[in-house]
Amino acid sequence: MQKKYYELFFIVEEQYKDLFLDFAFDLGVEAIEEKDNGIYIRAYESLEELSWAFEMFAQKLATTFNLNQKIISNLTLIEKENKDWIEEYKKSIEPILVDKIYIHTTWQKEKENYLNIKINPALAFGSGHHESTYSCVKFLQKFTKENLRALDLGCGSGILGIIMAKLACRVEICDTDELAIASSLENAKLNAVNFDKAWCGSINKASGLYDLIVANIIADVILILEKDIKKHLEDNAILILAGILDKYATRIKEKFKDLELVDTLQINEWCAFVYKNNKKDK
Repeated sequence: MQKKYYELFFIVEEQYKDLFLDFAFDLGVEAIEEKDNGIYIRAYESLEELSWAFEMFAQKLATTFNLNQKIISNLTLIEKENKDWIEEYKKSIEPILVDKIYIHTTWQKEKENYLNIKINPALAFGSGHHESTYSCVKFLQKFTKENLRALDLGCGSGILGIIMAKLACRVEICDTDELAIASSLENAKLNAVNFDKAWCGSINKASGLYDLIVANIIADVILILEKDIKKHLEDNAILILAGILDKYATRIKEKFKDLELVDTLQINEWCAFVYKNNKKDK
């Protein structure tokens, strides 16, 4: 075991946290710990280039979304005496119980009499701990029916797609990140389920109509994709939207007011909405 390792810490605005986590995994980071209101990354090799990449990524996001506030702060890199931080990381991840669904890692035991979802965090873009994912898991248990044609839009680690498949839906997944697709497919294997279709890209590459679409992505992207999402909704389809900070809730409701809002859930500052595409006049 090496005597030293490097630890990078930073705090990121909550709305953009998942984007930074995705970016980190894209750059080859294998273990991330969320603690002290921030994010820790540890490695045996120097993390100076990664630290610089995060700064550049934050600047790019600020330019893209025309933001005035600082996205990332308290970026610090230190060298520390070594310990088995991989084991410490594993200990920090707790399983999640959402009604009848139990989400756990590959090294944690299954829970009897529950629908078990196994996730490998080393491959994942999210392990279900975020409030938005939690809300989606609750909604899927309430609104999913067998044999629905379903789409997990922005699949990340594939948790929501896997749950829909376990609930007997015919599931397709997409994400703009190739590593997210690879992560989802690997996690699908862990859970012995298959997706009907998986592609790198967004809903504009989808074909046909869906009975159920779940989009656990940030509000800015939902607003951009609004027309494409609606275009792919079957009559009476269910649409679940999450990843929405409460300050954007009004804008989302305004954009989707032509659909019926049938359920809402807010956990801390994160909102999730369920819409129904009522049968159109023929």
